Amino acid sequence: MDNTELRRILMADPFSTEPEVLAAIANDNDLRCFASELQQQQRQLEDALHIPVPPMLAERLLQIPQQQQKPRRNWFKPLAMAASIAVVSVLGLQLYYNSFATDLGGHALAHVYHEENYLLNHAQVQPVSTVNLKLADFDASLQDWQDEIIYARYCTFQGVRSLHLAVKTDSGYATIFVVPKEVELAFNAQFADERYQGITMAMPKANVVVVSSNATDLQQLPQKLQDKLIFSA
Repeated sequence: MDNTELRRILMADPFSTEPEVLAAIANDNDLRCFASELQQQQRQLEDALHIPVPPMLAERLLQIPQQQQKPRRNWFKPLAMAASIAVVSVLGLQLYYNSFATDLGGHALAHVYHEENYLLNHAQVQPVSTVNLKLADFDASLQDWQDEIIYARYCTFQGVRSLHLAVKTDSGYATIFVVPKEVELAFNAQFADERYQGITMAMPKANVVVVSSNATDLQQLPQKLQDKLIFSA
């Protein structure tokens, strides 16, 4: 596979897990930088899917038909651009996730590997209140949570928005995914590869996946989540 073909594959899927692509990236610094840039752009597009709604937006949109004779307000232009970005993002993410495993464990492991460098470079303490704002999208919240959360970003499992958290532990950090039940991936309560181990818990409205390289984390975190990750009725 020549360099042009490799770049074409990465353009379609920046997070490609094809062995030949991974080997080429590992041995070619220019290709590695190219893949890293594409992955960063993919993450930025993913963030664009979660667009905060401006105050009174619904009322303004409802008023548009009655105000067609008036010039369009400037506030609508960035919304239209954001919507366009979101459409492009959906198409790109669909290509990305079509190449993934068909079970929750394999999908979670792929996420952990793909986000590892980005997480290490952007880890910072996340207030529980901020994390709960994201969890509210899943009808959930952390109550009386004491462990330090160092990463909280939306991600997607099979195109369905999920939540990627990282919790600081004695061994480094452990990863937690909150994945809505609607995601059609095979449920596996336990999984592992040569580096990581994982546990999947079926909780109300979502499956919660915990991944760590340290077995101790998997002995402690799942129970804490069972006790303190509360889903609304």
